[in-house]
Amino acid sequence: MAALQKRLRAGDAALGLVLNYPAPGIIECMGAGWDWLWIDGQHGQMDYQSMLQCVRTAEACGLAPIPRVSGHEVGTISLVMDMRPAGMLVPMVDTVEQAMNIVEAVYFPPLGKRSFGGRRVVDVGGRDYCQTANDDTLLVMQIETPEGAANAEAIAALDGVDALFVGPDDTKVRLGIPINTRIAESDELARMMEGVAKAARNAGKFVGCPVGDLESFAMVLGLGYRLMACGGDVPFLRTMSAARLKELRQAVV
Repeated sequence: MAALQKRLRAGDAALGLVLNYPAPGIIECMGAGWDWLWIDGQHGQMDYQSMLQCVRTAEACGLAPIPRVSGHEVGTISLVMDMRPAGMLVPMVDTVEQAMNIVEAVYFPPLGKRSFGGRRVVDVGGRDYCQTANDDTLLVMQIETPEGAANAEAIAALDGVDALFVGPDDTKVRLGIPINTRIAESDELARMMEGVAKAARNAGKFVGCPVGDLESFAMVLGLGYRLMACGGDVPFLRTMSAARLKELRQAVV
């Protein structure tokens, strides 16, 4: 069992860093001490080669690489799984049928239908990597819509689904909540997140979300959330740049 799964099974919070820019140097610069790396292949600026390099760099820095794929297509999922990530984050999972198809694409038989022969997984893990790949993979289904939340219990109950992961921004868009509303500021969003946490807990699975402020972080921890994305290259670069510029402007007034 991989270190990230062991941490989650122990009930500890796994703190993740989000990477949107295709820059392995950012991982080397900022990655120390984080538990996992969300490599964003859906909304980030990744292509195949840059994602592969980021997976390699994360491993070298001691972070568990968890790419988010761009969709549910078998070909897309297969290419990313052959990079030998620690797991996969799949967006916009609304139905049990979608989740079942994703499980089939991610796992080898008997659980799934994943194709054998990925270049990196064979080069690094040997031809028998398929014997342990299913156990070593953390499959995370992203719940981002009212439909997904309504089906969360059935999705979580599927064999092969290890965690549910709430996407607050898409949820806010669909519920008509202002996009910059923090989790702790919306009772409606909090109720939805509590329901997803309950669904995961009932199935014996993990639950996670991105969170950007300490009040919301404390709130979701109290609901049982443990797989946490707590910031990344974009907010950290933007925030530090804006703060330093403000200091400098004030100094010259």
